[in-house]
Amino acid sequence: MVLTATVFLGQLLIVLMRYLLGFGFLEIQDAVNYAFASLVALSVIVAFDGGNHVRVDVFRQKWDDAVNRRIDWLGDLLLALPVFGIMLWAAFPLVKSSWVILEGSPETGGLPGLFLVKTCLLILPALVILHCLQRLIGAVRQAFK
Repeated sequence: MVLTATVFLGQLLIVLMRYLLGFGFLEIQDAVNYAFASLVALSVIVAFDGGNHVRVDVFRQKWDDAVNRRIDWLGDLLLALPVFGIMLWAAFPLVKSSWVILEGSPETGGLPGLFLVKTCLLILPALVILHCLQRLIGAVRQAFK
């Protein structure tokens, strides 16, 4: 909620200042950009957990729940885990170097702290991997009950 409010109010403030008052602050634009990037990255796991992620429902609606669960498990095992594992592996050097230099805004006079936003590139795949593992382990435990 805080990130959403920051994006909305910050963007509103930017528009009002620029078009009504004739000036703007780069820091507010950076805050909106940082909040939006974090909001998008951290919303992925919420959508994934709620089952609101993209699916091809052409066949899914015809099959029963047991078949759909098995397809979800295969998707977790064969698609989500490898893709987000590669994402985690590929993002680590980028985030590490960003933390080493305490990277700030690419704009002169912008906000510091871009390295914190880039950390979401590690948080996102880590949370999705944990979620997939939790679902797969739960399925295995359920199968051997």
